[in-house]
Amino acid sequence: MKKITIEMACSINGLIATEDGGEDFLSYRGWEIMIELLKEYDVLIWGRKTWDNILSWGEEYLKDLKDINIIILSSKNTQRKEFPNVIYCNSIAHCLEVCEDRKFEKLFISGGAKVNNEFMEKGIVDSIILNYNPFVLNKGIPLFTGSYFENKLKLDKVIKEKEDIVQIHYNIEK
Repeated sequence: MKKITIEMACSINGLIATEDGGEDFLSYRGWEIMIELLKEYDVLIWGRKTWDNILSWGEEYLKDLKDINIIILSSKNTQRKEFPNVIYCNSIAHCLEVCEDRKFEKLFISGGAKVNNEFMEKGIVDSIILNYNPFVLNKGIPLFTGSYFENKLKLDKVIKEKEDIVQIHYNIEK
């Protein structure tokens, strides 16, 4: 049985980036939290835009990912030799097949909004972890974007993190 978690850093009103995709308002602590949480998971799943953002951040971030299995959801297969731990998948179904083949049981999804939405639409996500940064945007990219879905959540725990981040863990009621 797979365990699937969505984890995201966001503003207090649930925006994960500015309208143009900027994430400068998010604390570096959010990155550290994600890397710590990934120790409990088999694979990290990102969309291509999120991966492209990470690539632009520099070598320091990429070093943190060198021992982590990563799946990038993208219609384009742009496999790069310098990232042997990165697999490209062209759909959620393909991604889940790869996870099955490689025996990845604990899946960690961390954006973007379309990828988050697609997993939620399928009704296969077990939990959501949100890292609320002390920042408000009145426009930007939400946690989820795409076709309609709804889920009832049950609060699991709340953690007051460094840098005034509030981390909230929810389980999805099924």
